[in-house]
Amino acid sequence: MFTITSVFSSANYELNLYEKVIPAIFKQNNLKIYVDEDAKEILKYSKIFTIVENCDNALLLIGDSFPNMTKGCLKKPVFSSSYESFMINKNSFGAFYWRKSRPQIKFKSKVIHRYNLTLPKSLKRFSK
Repeated sequence: MFTITSVFSSANYELNLYEKVIPAIFKQNNLKIYVDEDAKEILKYSKIFTIVENCDNALLLIGDSFPNMTKGCLKKPVFSSSYESFMINKNSFGAFYWRKSRPQIKFKSKVIHRYNLTLPKSLKRFSK
């Protein structure tokens, strides 16, 4: 029972984080997103995001693994869900992941600038 409760709590925490951070950066609500399977499990309960089945229709991608992307999707901004993906993916402007049971959030200033996004003041300390 404890495991189920803690997993549910972390999923709620992640959903709340995504719902606060992503719209603040993109300066809009009702964002169309393309997600991997892990992110879909968390974000399917969102009232702010619309998960689309085709990445061509999305404003951004959230997750790590997108095996069937079209060429147009390769240029879209990505919010990663692991540190490794954040470091490797040249379009990853930010990441949320867990390290040693602690939540971590990071942003890349150059990528944020390239996509003409704005990082709120409260998140600038997490940018490199």
